Amino acid sequence: MVTLRLTPATDRKLARLAKASGTSKTAIARSALLDRLQEEDDIRIATERLKRLDAGKSRTYTLEEVERELGLAR
Repeated sequence: MVTLRLTPATDRKLARLAKASGTSKTAIARSALLDRLQEEDDIRIATERLKRLDAGKSRTYTLEEVERELGLAR
């Protein structure tokens, strides 16, 4: 359970969006929170992979290399 305290102006904006989209304020807030959590995970993973790449513990592959490995080369 999470409780949000919004300014009256933000609450009005959220209410207008909910009404216009035919959904609830809770659904919009839940969706926004889930999107943000996913973005944070993506950033964390990208940062970890970049560190591995910079440390020489990983490498990148060209599209041609991937296609060849998967038997998709033209």
